[in-house]
Amino acid sequence: MVDIPVTERLKALRVRAGVSMAEAAAALGRKTPSGYQHYEDPKKFTKLYLPREILEKLAPLFAGRAAKGEVPVTADEVWALGGYPQAPRGDPPVIIDPPLPPLRTSLVPIYSAAQGGKGHIIIDLNPIEEVRPPDELIRVRDAYGILIVGESMVPAYRPGDVAWVNPHKPIERDTDVVLYHVPPHGEAEAIIKTLIGMSNLEWKLRQYQPPRDFTESRADWTVCHRIVGKRNVR
Repeated sequence: MVDIPVTERLKALRVRAGVSMAEAAAALGRKTPSGYQHYEDPKKFTKLYLPREILEKLAPLFAGRAAKGEVPVTADEVWALGGYPQAPRGDPPVIIDPPLPPLRTSLVPIYSAAQGGKGHIIIDLNPIEEVRPPDELIRVRDAYGILIVGESMVPAYRPGDVAWVNPHKPIERDTDVVLYHVPPHGEAEAIIKTLIGMSNLEWKLRQYQPPRDFTESRADWTVCHRIVGKRNVR
């Protein structure tokens, strides 16, 4: 049930109860239906559960009601929208906030790399393994790791280390990044360096072996992903 968005579950209960949006809005103290509609819109309400104060007002409105041919809605079903196993009993109700949802333990892919020319690497976007990521990446969509080859970034990264990448985290100066010519797909040429500066036209990069600072065109390297950590080979 938790896999179905709470917005969709709420709408299903309201329709089953034969309650209009205007009635639901009035129960919440809103003047127009749009004041309630927010809670049925997955683009506007993205939380896992409805807040307690909303349930306290909707439960008396929905419970016991049914549209024609439907089974009456129960108070327990309404409170389940907040993660509660059942409606609070007694007077006054003792309400315990629902527990936080467990952290996702999805695995993230590790991609292999081969050395290319001029300090570049070729990343094969077919995973060599999938592993549990560090906590920072557990909830991150499209996170991945790169198996390091070459020694241009020693001692920051040694061959065999895994660089953890968050493709959605904003890039900043003095952080490590991976640059691609085009969005990574199949096999992709890349550079892993420290980003020490940037302009509208160029990336200013640093490597450690041999030590040098250099620039690359942003027109050539259009995609920049942020490296947020590493797994040491030893």
